[in-house]
Amino acid sequence: MVQKNNSRQRSRPRMATNIVLMLAAVSITSAEYYQKDYYSEYECSEPLLEHAALSATSQLRERGPENARLNGGSTWTAQQSDFDQQFIIDLGDVRNITRIETQGRPHSNEYLTEYSISYGFNGLDYIDYKESGGNTKLFKGNKDGDSIRRNSFEVPIIAQWIRINPTRWQNRISLRAELYGCHYESESVYFNGSGLVRYDLLRDPIAATRESIRFRFKTAHPNGVLLYSRGTQGDYMALQIKDNRMVLNLDLGAKIMTSLSVGSLLDDNIWHDVIISRNRRDIIFSVDRVIVQRRIKGEFDKLNLNREFYIGGVPNRQEGLIVQHNFTGCIENLHFNATNFIREMKDAFYDGEHLRYRMVNVNYNCPEPPINPVTFLTRGSHAKLKGYYSSKSFNVSFAFRTYEEKGLMLHHDFLMGSVQVFLEDGKVKVRIKDDNYEHSPGTILDNYEQQFNDGNWHHLMLTMKKNNLVLNIDDRPMETIKQIDITTGTLYYIGGGKTKDGFVGCMRSFAIDGNYRIPTDWKEEEYCCKGEILFDACHMIDRCNPNPCKHNAVCKQTSMEFTCECAGTGYAGAVCHTPMNALSCTAFKNVHDVKQRQRIEIDVDGSGPLAPFPVTCEFHSDGRVVTVLSHSSEHTTRVDGFAEPGSFEQNIIYEADLPQIEALLNRSTECWQTLSYACRSSRLFNSPSEPENFRPYAWWVSRHNQPMDYWAGALPGSRKCQCGVVGDCVDPTKWCNCDSNSLEWLEDGGDIREKEYLPVRGLRFGDTGTPVDEKLGRYTLGPLRCSGDSLFNNEVTFRIPDATIDLPTFDMGHSGDIYFEFKTTIENAVMLDSRGPTDFIRLEIVGGTKLLFEYQAGTGTQKVYVEMSNWLNDNRWHSVSVERNRKEARLVVDGSTKAEVREPPGPVRALHLNSSLTIGARQDYRDGYVGCIRALLLNGEPIDLRSYAERGLYGVSPGCVGRCESSPCLNNGTCTERYDGYTCDCRWSSFKGPICADEIGVNMRSSSSIKYDFQGAFRSTLSERIRVGFTTTNPKGFLLGFFSNITQEYLTLSISNSGHLKVVFDFGFERQELIYPVKHF
Repeated sequence: MVQKNNSRQRSRPRMATNIVLMLAAVSITSAEYYQKDYYSEYECSEPLLEHAALSATSQLRERGPENARLNGGSTWTAQQSDFDQQFIIDLGDVRNITRIETQGRPHSNEYLTEYSISYGFNGLDYIDYKESGGNTKLFKGNKDGDSIRRNSFEVPIIAQWIRINPTRWQNRISLRAELYGCHYESESVYFNGSGLVRYDLLRDPIAATRESIRFRFKTAHPNGVLLYSRGTQGDYMALQIKDNRMVLNLDLGAKIMTSLSVGSLLDDNIWHDVIISRNRRDIIFSVDRVIVQRRIKGEFDKLNLNREFYIGGVPNRQEGLIVQHNFTGCIENLHFNATNFIREMKDAFYDGEHLRYRMVNVNYNCPEPPINPVTFLTRGSHAKLKGYYSSKSFNVSFAFRTYEEKGLMLHHDFLMGSVQVFLEDGKVKVRIKDDNYEHSPGTILDNYEQQFNDGNWHHLMLTMKKNNLVLNIDDRPMETIKQIDITTGTLYYIGGGKTKDGFVGCMRSFAIDGNYRIPTDWKEEEYCCKGEILFDACHMIDRCNPNPCKHNAVCKQTSMEFTCECAGTGYAGAVCHTPMNALSCTAFKNVHDVKQRQRIEIDVDGSGPLAPFPVTCEFHSDGRVVTVLSHSSEHTTRVDGFAEPGSFEQNIIYEADLPQIEALLNRSTECWQTLSYACRSSRLFNSPSEPENFRPYAWWVSRHNQPMDYWAGALPGSRKCQCGVVGDCVDPTKWCNCDSNSLEWLEDGGDIREKEYLPVRGLRFGDTGTPVDEKLGRYTLGPLRCSGDSLFNNEVTFRIPDATIDLPTFDMGHSGDIYFEFKTTIENAVMLDSRGPTDFIRLEIVGGTKLLFEYQAGTGTQKVYVEMSNWLNDNRWHSVSVERNRKEARLVVDGSTKAEVREPPGPVRALHLNSSLTIGARQDYRDGYVGCIRALLLNGEPIDLRSYAERGLYGVSPGCVGRCESSPCLNNGTCTERYDGYTCDCRWSSFKGPICADEIGVNMRSSSSIKYDFQGAFRSTLSERIRVGFTTTNPKGFLLGFFSNITQEYLTLSISNSGHLKVVFDFGFERQELIYPVKHF
C-alpha cells in the first residue's frame, strides 16, 4: 500500500490527500483490483437464485427452467439442442455477481460442457461477458451430470438479468445452476449535457506515480467529456467518449500525448464498466473487461495535477480534449483509488466542506430517457404505420444505425407514385416514382457522398411538398427542386416490407407527419414479424472492435460477419495474417529463380507484428546472399563551413524502422556498413589522445544514439582510424590520415562490422572552417549490408521415427500460425501434434504428396489439406505454413499452393491446448517423422530447435545431415536417403550387397563365352568408361569386345601371347592397337 500524506481524522478518507493505491504494479490484473476493493471487508458469496425468476427459450415437459436449481432432483432441458437455446435469470434487482456453479441432469449423461454468459439490466439488452482481448469468454462446463463445476468471474458482473448461452453439450442441453454474489450499492450522478462537477486541487494537488480510477456509466449520446484535469507543468488527463468509443489522452509533462481507445457502441444507454490503472509509465485501460495496455510516451513518471478536476464536462476548451460536448448520462460509483468520489461529494455537503466542490446542472438520481429503440433483426422485418391520408405534404423522421451496406428504410405509396429511402453501398438514396407501374425505375436522388453504415446513430428527416423535396441527415439538409405533385396514402413502411432487401439494424425516434410513434405502443398488426423485431433495445454487435484484422488491415462488417481488407498490408488470408513476402533474401532464393540483383520486400518475422520493408538482394555465384538496406544519404556529401566539433549533423533515415532493422541484424550471420571521409586540412579525431581528453572533431552515432570513439575499419574504444590500427597513416605520429591536417586530399575509411552498434544513425563533422578557406571534407556512407540467415541454419535431423522435440505449450487461441521447412523421404508421418482436454492440432504428410492439417476447437474435427502434383518426400526443402483464425483454417505449401476451410457456425472458440507442442511424431510417439526440419516460427517468433538437439535428445541431431552424406555405397552405387537409414542401388555397378561391395563374377573356361545382343538399343556415344575385373593363369585370351554390324566399328580387350593387356579398336578411321607392357596378367 502506498499512501499520500495526512492522518485520517474520521473513517471517511479525504479526497486527493489520502489516496490508497490498490495496485502495487501494472501487472496486477483488474480482477485482483476489483476483489481487493469490493471484498476487503466481507465475502460476497450469497446464493442469489432463491427468489429469482427463471425462464428459458424452450423446455421439455416436466423439465422446465424452474427445475434448474443446484442439487435439485430434476433439471432444465431444452427441447432442441442448438445454439439458439438460452437460460434466463431475473434476480429482481441489480446485484454483484461473483461466481456461478453448474450441474447437468442428475444420474445421466446430459450436461453442458461449455457456455457463455450475457448480462443486462432490462431483460432486453444484453452484453457478453468478454475476455481481456475482446472475445466472448467461453466458460468450461461439467464432465458429468452430477458433479458441480465452479467458475468465478475475474471481474464481478453487476446486473439484474443473467443469460446462460450453451455452446457445447453432451447428448442434450441440461442445466442446474446457482449464482453467488451480494447486494450492490449504487452512488450515481446525472449530467444533462450542460453540467459538470468541479473539484478544487489547489489546496491538495496530486503528484503520484500510481493511481487507479474505476466507474460505471451509461449514455445515449456518442460524444462527451467524462473526466478532465491538468497541472501547471503541462500534465493532463482527458477521458472522453468520441464517436461511441472511449478515448483516454494523457501527458505526464513531456509535451507528448499518449492516446488510448477502447470500446464501441457505448451510446446504447446500457451500463458500462471502466477501469484505468497506471503504474509510472505503464497503463491499463479497460472498458467492459476489454483491455488495452500501453507504455506512456515521454520520460516522466509522475502525474502532477494541481488545478481543477472536472467530472462530466469542462467549462471551456482544454488541451487534450478532442470533443466539445459535455457528457449526457449517468456516472455511478466513481472511485479514485480506494475513495468513492460521489459518496465523498455527498458527505462533504453534509459536513460543511462543500466549497471544494462545485456542481452545475447535476442530479443525484439517474433517470431513464424515453428512447425506445427498435431492432430489425431480419430483412423481412418491418413496421406498417398509418399517417394522414390524402395530404399534399409529407414528413417522416427517424434515427437509424446499421453496419449493412444496403436495405430499404422507408417506403410510402402516394395515390399516384411512391417514394423510397434506402441504403446502397452505405449511402442514403431516395427513389421517387410518379406512376404506379411496378417496374418503373423512377428517379434516384444521390445527394450524400458519405457512407452511413458506420454503426453510429444518424438522424434522418424527409419532407416533401409540391415541387420540393428536402432530405436532412444529421442536420445537413439537401434540397431538390423537381416537378412533383403528391397526395399521401395511408401506410408508411418502415424498415422494409416492400422488397426482400429490408433494413437490418436499429431505429428510434419515429415521427410521421409530426406525430411521434412510440414502438412500445405499436399494435400487433403494425409490425412484422414476431421474433424478428426486438422492442426497446438496440441489439447490435460490433465485430470490428477490437479489430480482428491483423497488421492494421481495415475491418468492415455486416450484421452477420466481418471482412478484412488486406490490400496494401503485405498479408493475405481472412484476417490478413499470412505474410505474402519472403522471410529474407535467402528464403526468396529458396523458392524463386533469381537474378544477380533483385529489389524485393522481406518480412523478417513472418506473421509477427513487424511490417515488410524493401531491400535489394545480391545473389553471388559462390552461393553467398547479401541483403542491402538503403538509406536517404548514400551519395557523397560535401561538408564545408562547420568549424565547431560535431556542428555538422546528418541523421540517417533508412527504408526500415529500427525494430525491423534490429530483427534483420539479429537474424544475419554478419553485417557491415562502409564509411569514408575524404579531407583537406580537416581533422577527424585530433589524434593521438588519451581516453580522458578525447575531443574528436567528428564521430558517427550508433544504433542506440551513442557517439562512437572509433572510425570505420578500427576497433571499438581505440580512438583510431583504420590506418592507426594497421600503422600506415600518412603522418606516423597520428592515428588518422585526416589528423595530419594536410592540404592534400586524404581519406579515412573502412567497414564497421560490429553488429551491436549498427546501423549508423547519424554523422557529426567539424573543423571544416568557413566557406572561403581551404578546409573541406566529403563523406560517403554506404547502405547496411548483411549476409547469412540464422533462421535457415537452425536445422535438426530426426533420425528415429519415435524421436521428438517437445516444445512448451503453444497458445494458439483464437488466432495463431506455424511456419517451417522440411526435407524428407518418408511417405507417411506426423510432423507436429499438440492436445488439450478436448481440442488438438496435428500436421502430417500423407502418401508423399499430401499435407493434412487437422484440428478440433470445441466442435467436430476440421480438416484442411493440400495435395501436390509433385512429391513432397523428394529429399528437397519444402515450406509449410499453417494458420487458424476466427474465420478459417489455412494451409500453404511452398509459398503458393494453398487450401482453406471455413470455421463451423456457432461461437468462435479459442483452441485450448495444454500439452507440449510435439515436433516429430504424435504425443504417444507413433507415426514418427524422419528427415530434416528448419526455420520453425510460432506466431512469427523463431524457435531454436538446434539448441534442443544439442542437449543430446534421443534420435535428434543438430544440422541436416543424412546417412548418404558419408557416401556409404561403394563402387559407384547409388545411395537412397532414409535418414533413419539408407539403401544402396547397385544396378549400375558390377557389385552387389548392402553397400555394393561384393563383386559379381563368373568362372569362364577357354571354350565358353557370353554374348549380349543390343538389337533395337543402338546409340552413338562420344566417350565410354569400361571396367572389368579378372584373374587368370593363361598367357593369352579374349576378355571383352564390342561390335557394330551397322558401322562395322569395334573394340576388343584381350591378353596377348606375351601376357600383356592389348586393346584393338577401329572407330571408322583405321585399325589401331594399344599394348599395356608394364605388367604380365
